[in-house]
Amino acid sequence: MATVPMTKTLATTRTAMPPVSTVYRAPDGSLHHARCARRMEFMGGRAGVELDFYCYTCCEHITLNPYVVMRLPKPGSTDLTAAQGR
Repeated sequence: MATVPMTKTLATTRTAMPPVSTVYRAPDGSLHHARCARRMEFMGGRAGVELDFYCYTCCEHITLNPYVVMRLPKPGSTDLTAAQGR
């Protein structure tokens, strides 16, 4: 079987991650639904990979991975109002 060597150029920079627009962190540290600005309830996790939240106002289920939750701006930071406006 013949093989063809391929050269790939590796990217040295990563593009910025898009902002999280589904949820935001409130001043008390809890997660709020961006659509209705109400607090979301934590329902549990799945396989350590996904976190399930539920908005009782909108009756909407939202699944986030822990990396997305870590990317949310901390309460009181300058990025909080920008994240809420998106």
